[in-house]
Amino acid sequence: MWLYLITLLAIPHHALGANPGLESVITQKALEYAKQVGASLAQEKLGGLTIPDMTGSISISPFGKVDYSLSGMHVVNFNLPEPVVGFAEEAGIKIGINGMNVAINGNWRDHYQLIRDSGSFDLAVYGIAVSLLVGVGSDSTGRLTVSSANCDASVGDLEVTFHGGTSLLYNFFKKIIQGLVHEQLNNKLCPMISDYIDGLEPLLQKINVSYQYDPYVVFEFPLIHPPAIGASNMEFDCKGEFYSVEHRGEFPFTPEQFQLHDQNRMVSLGLSQSSANSAGFAYHSAGILRIRLTDSMIPKVSPIRLNTTSFESFIPELPKRYPGMLMLVDLFTSQQPLITFQPDNVTAQAFGAAKVYVILPNATLAPVFVLDICASFSAKLFMSDLKLTGFMTLNNVSLNLASSELGPFQTKSMENVIRAGIHLAVLPEVNAKLKRGIPLPATPEVSLVNPVLKVNQGFVMLATDVSYSP
Repeated sequence: MWLYLITLLAIPHHALGANPGLESVITQKALEYAKQVGASLAQEKLGGLTIPDMTGSISISPFGKVDYSLSGMHVVNFNLPEPVVGFAEEAGIKIGINGMNVAINGNWRDHYQLIRDSGSFDLAVYGIAVSLLVGVGSDSTGRLTVSSANCDASVGDLEVTFHGGTSLLYNFFKKIIQGLVHEQLNNKLCPMISDYIDGLEPLLQKINVSYQYDPYVVFEFPLIHPPAIGASNMEFDCKGEFYSVEHRGEFPFTPEQFQLHDQNRMVSLGLSQSSANSAGFAYHSAGILRIRLTDSMIPKVSPIRLNTTSFESFIPELPKRYPGMLMLVDLFTSQQPLITFQPDNVTAQAFGAAKVYVILPNATLAPVFVLDICASFSAKLFMSDLKLTGFMTLNNVSLNLASSELGPFQTKSMENVIRAGIHLAVLPEVNAKLKRGIPLPATPEVSLVNPVLKVNQGFVMLATDVSYSP
């Protein structure tokens, strides 16, 4: 659970350089939940846990030196006290366990001169105490790293009982053997813990720091510097930028600084205005922000059709040259859209062009004019089924005549036509995509609980609790 919790964003200090496009914060509440889940997982992991073999020699009067080995040791029973967890400022996560008891079974073997013997044993270990600091950082690829930064472990007491072979001899001198085993356990506890933590590193290296949302755009979110660890939370700053898969180019704007403040949830995620704008830049670079409007796409109830007759009141010359012919319009972006986050509202400006054609009787297209279009939209964002969804409305549209094969004409009256076209053809398609939603990054084991979405000045924030199901 610790691994899933720390890397939940991997779904992510401002003083160190670049601002993040994506920021995430985990709180003490998250650690407390991880402690509960971790105790449950420990019940599964500790049961049957193997202990490294122990070997040594003891001098038993009057026999002399006896070599021994304890092998095949595994945990058969234990009690796990509730651990204490918290953040260690600028260091990592501190974990403390005190008063743990463990029952272990294993095999013993001895060698005395030409005599060899073997049997089994029961080992009861009392009062195990562990104080651990898990260091948290990042590597050159922007992936999370963990390490055993500090470990202090001790065994309070133990009792061993030998069975089989010359076990009577061992039991007679078990105080000496217990002292040796006690010393070796004390020496092995921290290396065992460190080996386990170091074993997480290959798993962390497998975590993706990019996510291909669709065939055209990829979202990259490597850490831009090591996590910032405070007394009550840990902050992950990630790049958080969208790129076109085929036409990769660096986004020409720098993310603005923002700060997440919600401490009532386990996890908070923030996406900056610049990060959202990089998505528009990526889609514009990919050349897919375009749509071809035909008369068949216009609802039958519409009084305006895409034919030369309907456009007579706007451009009298058009039906004279092309009487009774159908038309089509190619709409596309001329530059990247711009998004602005304001409290509880998202506005977007789209800059595009409309190339208008007449469909000739032989099915070829005759260009007639080109309009430059600037449109402003407002959007509301929601959470639905763990997806970011929304609804967009049109604020305003302005037109300018860029070129014409029919001579100059006024465009003001055509704005109503374009506005109608956006309402009837463009917005339904856009809103259909928004309704389908953008899946939030998650893992099969971790799900979001009661997520809350909030649009703020310059960034949008998702605050949520999490649930872990292995």
